[in-house]
Amino acid sequence: MLSYLRSVGIDDGFFPPHYKELKLRTFLVGTLYQGRTPRDIKVGTVTVDGDDGTERALEILRKLAGADVVFLDGVTVAGFNYIDPEGLLGLARTVIVVYKFEPDLNKIENALRGHFPDWEHRYEVVLRAYRRSKLLETKWRTMRIAVFGAAEPDPGALVSHLQLVSPIPEPLRVSDIVASSLSRSDALLSKLRKTG
Repeated sequence: MLSYLRSVGIDDGFFPPHYKELKLRTFLVGTLYQGRTPRDIKVGTVTVDGDDGTERALEILRKLAGADVVFLDGVTVAGFNYIDPEGLLGLARTVIVVYKFEPDLNKIENALRGHFPDWEHRYEVVLRAYRRSKLLETKWRTMRIAVFGAAEPDPGALVSHLQLVSPIPEPLRVSDIVASSLSRSDALLSKLRKTG
């Protein structure tokens, strides 16, 4: 069954610090795998510190014709923009939030409180995902994940199945590499600025 599963990793790219004040955009990438085989990739954009993360992720999923499972690297993208895992469940049966590092919730809350009028909503998305998270033993190391939607197939088996060269499931790892590479190109970032 795992060899037929359609999984998508969605991750964002780098952005220079001044993008925060100017509310500019960076890249958001979705990579589709069937089992362990890459099948498709879609590139979109997301506003740095904006509130369009969930909708931009949904656009990518629509272009990929949905997925069985979506992997996210935490719930924040492009600074303190966010993807609400529950908001993706119409186009995915399961959303798995992978935490590469343990988040500092106090630091996140203080940063949101000091910079965003809607900080309570943003923090609620962060907190809801974290409270749902559990530590998971994988073949690489213990990882924290949060599962939204269906818990079938077994999330632990799925994460381990897709850990090919690192602890990060391959669809998410590839999306991170592509988004980071695209966004480190001054020419491409400049084109994003010109297209509004």
